[in-house]
Amino acid sequence: MNKDGKIKIIEAAQRLIAQQGVEKTSMRNIAEEAGITTGAIYYYYKSKEELLYDVMDYATAITAEIMKMRSSPKAKPEEVLDEIARKVTQQLKNNSLWSLRFYLASQAALGDETLRTRFSNNYAAQTKRTAELFNYVFDTQPQPQDMYVAALMVAALDGINFQQFIGVLPVEIGELARIYNEFFAYAVPLFQKNLSDIHRFGNLRSE
Repeated sequence: MNKDGKIKIIEAAQRLIAQQGVEKTSMRNIAEEAGITTGAIYYYYKSKEELLYDVMDYATAITAEIMKMRSSPKAKPEEVLDEIARKVTQQLKNNSLWSLRFYLASQAALGDETLRTRFSNNYAAQTKRTAELFNYVFDTQPQPQDMYVAALMVAALDGINFQQFIGVLPVEIGELARIYNEFFAYAVPLFQKNLSDIHRFGNLRSE
C-alpha cells in the first residue's frame, strides 16, 4: 500500500472516532470504512494504539503544515500568522481529536513506552517549530527563551482542550480561541522584545 493508501486508513479512523469515539472504534471497523482488509491495516500498524497515534499526529500537525507554507517564497509573515490562528481555532474546536489524544496519553502514563517516546518526540518537534515560527512571523533573531515561550503556548493548548474535554472549561471556546490567537500575535513579540529588561522573578530560578 502506498502513502495515499496509508492516509486513507488514517482518515477512515478519524471519521469513525468522530462518530463513535475511541473505545468503540476497532481495527475491523476502520478496515471496513477504508474499504480494505484488516490484514492490510496490520501490515502497517502492529496495534490499534500505533494507528491511533498516527491519526492524532496527522490531525494535529499544525506547525508542520505551517512550516511548509512558510517555506514558500510567496508566503508573507502576516499570512502565516493568519494561518496559525485558523489552525489553532480549528484544533481547539475538535473534541473528537482531543478525546483520542487523552486516551493515548493515558496509555503512555500507564507504561506504554513506545507511546511515551512518540509523545516526547512530538512535543519536542512541535515546540521547536513553534519557536522557529516566532522568529519568522515576528522577524526576530533566535533567543534561548524562544523554546520556553513556545513550550508555554503548546502547553496552553493542551490545558484548554483538557478542560473542554471533561466539560469544565469556564469560558466560551470560540472567544477563548480568539484571545489565544491575539495573545500569540501581540503579547508574545512584545514579551520577547522586552524580556532582557524583565527580572521580576529571576530569583525564583535558584530556589
